[in-house]
Amino acid sequence: MTGAPGWLSVRRQQKGDESMKVRSVFHPGVTCLAPDASMSEAASLMTSGGFGSIAIFQGDRLDGILTETDLVRAVADHIDPTSTSVSGYMSREPITADPEEDSMEVAERMVRNGFRHLPVVEKGRLIGMVSARDLLQVEAWPPARHRATTGVASIEHPVRPRRRPRLQA
Repeated sequence: MTGAPGWLSVRRQQKGDESMKVRSVFHPGVTCLAPDASMSEAASLMTSGGFGSIAIFQGDRLDGILTETDLVRAVADHIDPTSTSVSGYMSREPITADPEEDSMEVAERMVRNGFRHLPVVEKGRLIGMVSARDLLQVEAWPPARHRATTGVASIEHPVRPRRRPRLQA
């Protein structure tokens, strides 16, 4: 895909300057693993924490990101998750977001590149993750009519749980 879909740019122009910074929507605190951690360990952490990505660190350097999509790829490859390291499936040298960036610009970057999660880095230090869900909430709440009448763009609202509990058989 080349460039963001036209509707993203058109929508921004119509709405005016209601920019919201990534700092307002990202999730601080990130679960991290080393590149030699097993896929099984990563899947367990994601499941127990209810999140869809893990930062992969080599020493004090962000080396990559492992996402739910990477886990699905590994399962499709019929790997042994206990003996396969995350380094074989993670995305290396991930594109990042700055907390002071406009959230819609970050959303456009994610759409252009097919990402659902981006590490948020401030002054060279990982401070959190921003997800497509986080950015969708900026657009979905408050309702457009509220923004149009008040000029307020805020996500201070009740949020449904990130994951629905599994039904027990």
